[in-house]
Parts: sequence; structure tokens; C-alpha cells
Amino acid sequence: MRMLFIGLGLLLISLNTAADWIEASGQAVIRGGDETDARARATEDAVRRALLYAGASITSVQQVTNGLLTESSMQWQSQAEVRQIELVREQRIGRTLEVTIRADIFPQHAQCQGAGYKKPVLISPFPLRHPQQSVIGDLHPLGEVSARKLHQQLQGLSNSTIPTWLEHPDLSRPLSTRERSSLLQQTNADYLVTASIEDISLGERTDMNLRFWSDARRERFFHMRLQLQQLSTGKVLFQQEYRTQARWDFRKRTSITPHDHRFWQTSYGEAVSRVLDAAVMDIDDALRCEPFVAAITEVGNNRIQLQSGQNAGLRHGDELTILYRQQGIQGDNTRFRISPLTVRITELGFDWAIAVSSNEQLLSNVQVGDVATKLTER
Repeated sequence: MRMLFIGLGLLLISLNTAADWIEASGQAVIRGGDETDARARATEDAVRRALLYAGASITSVQQVTNGLLTESSMQWQSQAEVRQIELVREQRIGRTLEVTIRADIFPQHAQCQGAGYKKPVLISPFPLRHPQQSVIGDLHPLGEVSARKLHQQLQGLSNSTIPTWLEHPDLSRPLSTRERSSLLQQTNADYLVTASIEDISLGERTDMNLRFWSDARRERFFHMRLQLQQLSTGKVLFQQEYRTQARWDFRKRTSITPHDHRFWQTSYGEAVSRVLDAAVMDIDDALRCEPFVAAITEVGNNRIQLQSGQNAGLRHGDELTILYRQQGIQGDNTRFRISPLTVRITELGFDWAIAVSSNEQLLSNVQVGDVATKLTER
């Protein structure tokens, strides 16, 4: 008998299907008249968005960016994933430089059974480890605003997640088995992203002005610790620490709250944005090959209803395997046993699907709480 330990659960892009090209635009604020720096940051933003949209797994966006800035036609190639990236145009809009690229990207979705399907994931506010550091600049909301930006980026760009916002004061601490089980039952999302912002302190002065607060120029740090966990098993799928720093050009009593768009146009705000962009790519990559499972919510007349639909990547005709739920094994963790039953999607909505037996076998043993999964490549 086989056993499977598994758990439940603003971009400008155009796609030319004939040529398999993705066009993406990135923007950056021109600071101090330095268009070269703005061009590099805008290009990096555009490349990252194109790669994330296509589902490519790229370890160094900067390597691609550097190629784009020194070449004009074929810029950089990667093993069967990025065939070609070209710089299309750039334009200046006020103080903003916009760069548009075209990329011929071949996402290698067939490498694992979970690729091509989206998995539900919870995002909650990120706490500040040292709240007193936020007093200068009025950065108290930075944790929550950063989490919401990451949630929005996953919503708009991720090929592997269905993000859900969870208003919870602090989930970054270790959760008990009971707490994980409760979250899973309440939300039907088996993955949880937690993070804490460890450091937003000010560093040394970067100028020689003796009147310290009259023209304060200091570096400011941003250190975030992020974790992706599976609720049903407690398994940590991904952990990463992100560190950056940027110039802080504001006086001691100047308020520039993260709720204000002006904050995200500063050197520091843009540095934080790049960290969040990197986290989005890492989360998407970590979940790409996780098994896809859909909860069974209704059973009757030899057909089942699933709590997943077009939003998760299901399509008409997809064949799924039924997994029987087995509880009470190894504490509160959930195990599933692979059944011999397979079903085929016949009706499809945004977040639901109807499936019938694909080989005329009766589904009488299937119960609400069991799940369906994709065990073979698409």
C-alpha cells in the first residue's frame, strides 16, 4: 500500500503567442539626474517581472540586467529557459525612467508534477523586531505595508500561488501543531509565509556636515527574515534572510510613512522594494514543484466538487487522482492514502470544479475531506 504525506490546502505585460515573446516594462525614479543608475534599476525591474510572469527560475537577475545594458540584440542565454532578451525602448516620464524589454522565455513546467498549478498561501503582517527603530521617519507601518506589497506582487505575478491576506498580529513565532491545524481548517490554505523585519536602524553619516540634523545623510538598513511553511506537516520549505541598505536623506523629525507613495520613490524605499521582489521570486520558485491538491467539498451521483478551479490552473479534461484522508496518525498531522480512483474535470468555475470518474469506477468510498491531486505530468 502506497502512502503519500501531503497537505491541503502594476505590471505592463503583453504576450505574443505566435512568437512566444513576453514584453515587460520596469520603472525607476531618476535620482540626482543619474539616468544610468535609473536605467539599471528599471531594466532589472522589467527583467524580474518578465521572468516571474513566465515562471522561469533565474538565480541572477543582475547578470541578465548587465547584459542588457551592454548589448543591443541577443543579450543572454540560459539552459533552455531564457532564449533571448532584448531591450525594446526607454522613455522618460517626469522624474521616472521606463524601460521596456522583450523576452523569449521557455518555462520548464514539465520538470515536476506540481508545476503549472497554484497553491493557496497565507500572508500576514510582518512584525518589527525593534519598533523603537521606526520612530525616526515614522516607519511604524513598514511591516504591514511591506507584507501587503508582497501579497499584491504574488497576486499579480506569481504562477505558483493563490495568496490570501490574513489579518493576524504575529505569526512569525513558532506555531504549535494545534495552531497550524486550526489555521488550515479555517482558511483551507496549506502554506504560510511569515517574516519579521529584524533591523531598520540608521548607520553612520555619509557626509561631513557638522550640523547633524540640518542636512542628515545616513545609510539605513533593512534586514528581513522570511519563512515558508507547510501547515499540515509543519515542514519548513524555505528560509531566507534578506539584507540591504540605502541612503536616508531625511531629518530627524521628518515623517515619510510607508503608506505614502513618496516613501517608495526614495532610495531606501526602492531598496526595500527590491528585497520584496526577490522574496516574491523565491516564494514562487519554492512552491512551483509542491504537489497540487484540491479539497473535495461535495460527493454525489458519482461525481465530486473541488474547492479549486481556474484560479488554481485547472482545465477542462484534467485528470486527477483521489487521495483518501487518514487522520490520527502522527499527532494532528494529516496523511493521505493514494486510491486507485481517477477523475476528470468536466465543469469549471473560477474557484470550483466538477469531476467525474474517468474510468467508470464508482466514487462511493470518496468522502468530503478527501482530496484530488495531479500525480502525472501535464
